[in-house]
Amino acid sequence: EFASETPYFYSSYWAKPTERAPNPEMVVVLGSGPNRIGQGIEFDYSCVRGVKKLRAEGYRVAMINSNPETVSTDYDTSDELYFEPLTEESVLEILHHTKPMGFIAQLGGQTPINMAAKLVGEGFNLLGSSLESIDIAEDRGRFSEICRELDFRIPASGMASTFEEACEIAERIGYPIICRPSYVLGGRRMEVVENQEELKSYFMRHRDAIKPGAPALMDQFLAGALEVDVDLVRGVDWTVIGGIIEHLEAAGVHSGDSMGVIPPQRLKDDTCAKIEELAVKLANRLDTIGHLNLQLAVKDDEVFMLEANPRSSRSVPFISKATSIPLVDLGILAMLGRTAEQVKPERYNWRKTDIVSVKGVVFPFKKFPETDSILGPEMKSTGESMGRGRDYAEALLKASISSNIEIPPSGEVFLSLRDKDKPTLLPVVSSLVAMGYTLTATNGTAKFLQEAGIDCVPVKKVHEGRPNCVDFIRSGRIALVINTTSGRRSIEASFDIRRSCIDFSIPCITESHAAEALISALHRRNPKEFTVSPLDKMI
Repeated sequence: EFASETPYFYSSYWAKPTERAPNPEMVVVLGSGPNRIGQGIEFDYSCVRGVKKLRAEGYRVAMINSNPETVSTDYDTSDELYFEPLTEESVLEILHHTKPMGFIAQLGGQTPINMAAKLVGEGFNLLGSSLESIDIAEDRGRFSEICRELDFRIPASGMASTFEEACEIAERIGYPIICRPSYVLGGRRMEVVENQEELKSYFMRHRDAIKPGAPALMDQFLAGALEVDVDLVRGVDWTVIGGIIEHLEAAGVHSGDSMGVIPPQRLKDDTCAKIEELAVKLANRLDTIGHLNLQLAVKDDEVFMLEANPRSSRSVPFISKATSIPLVDLGILAMLGRTAEQVKPERYNWRKTDIVSVKGVVFPFKKFPETDSILGPEMKSTGESMGRGRDYAEALLKASISSNIEIPPSGEVFLSLRDKDKPTLLPVVSSLVAMGYTLTATNGTAKFLQEAGIDCVPVKKVHEGRPNCVDFIRSGRIALVINTTSGRRSIEASFDIRRSCIDFSIPCITESHAAEALISALHRRNPKEFTVSPLDKMI
């Protein structure tokens, strides 16, 4: 009926579209596809910011994405919108039709990266990092070689196609081990394996995903280490580090499920400086052009390189908002070949912020009655929140409350702690008592606390009879649960504790570092004293 300012396309078989000439001003941006755990709205942020920057630089932009919930599929976001699945068949047809000067695969998460080689093989120009650069980062064996070449510390690792091979590797590395199949998205099928029995169970349950062409990756698990995320952008002659995010939870929790803080609170300044140096060194060696996300672990002040993602990451929106560094805009400028003289990278310094920012995490456990709230290497979260404050305690409590972890100011706390966490969490328990909370605990935890001089009422475990700890939780008398456990059998045995907390909306903390941080923040800060600040300067 009337001309559309922004054409909104979808394809059909046997159609005869109008033939178009090659367009040197057209760029195609590949979106992230349907939102799912491991790849969601965080990547849509990068896509939308990227489209806006490309248009500001004078390019015509075609967006390919198939998620009606994302802003990138709003027909006013790009010049042309192709509402199509992110499959090689569909994307190739669109590229043949639009004839762009190039396509961008770095903004939509892992899905576009996985199809980049096929699109380049069909003759289309990939903007940003080359296929070689991407492959070195993605291929576990090649990446390990590069790390050794650069003298980076990496966890001991191996690849196994059979259980027998896995046993040999486990004997060399030592338990615990983190196992994952090749080509995972969102940490799917990743598990921490504590012994040979669990290793055998892992290979039995995932035998369809593990084969000679796609072996399981087995890495030394750095128990108790701090995990760190780094996002940077590298251009032809410049690099900007967006920031260093310190995870609240210890190593072993997927980065998408872990709360994070910027600037780091437990890392020493010289450790942060070393991390920045390693990041720049690796980006230069990979010859990255555009985005690079690094995941590292710090244990006893030693920095271990875990993995590199040659793309924008789910932490980019958080870092950009926390530091006011426009990482996606800079990524576009890098991919377009802009030089340091044009970009002026010296303007950006993530350390120059007087605000502490904490990333909260939102989980869907309430909607799925069979799910377990214990966190691990496989991602479970479906959303994020962000708390900003004058200090760490304020930012952490804001992030917690906004992600539905609100600890009542008084009441009864139930504790069920694994042995290695009991001494670590003793000061946390003392803080709870000082704040006026009363304590109940499973027999082993209660005995430990009583021997330490802390009053605590022992409660039976589920298999020990009634009334038991689950009955207490369901009675409505419990205000907070701290339940830390590991090992497949222990996790399964304590499932009812965590599930009861979900059903009755009781805060449940399942990781010792998170418990330390949250209770310490609650001890230091009254939520009624929160301040607010405008968002007008945030990216």
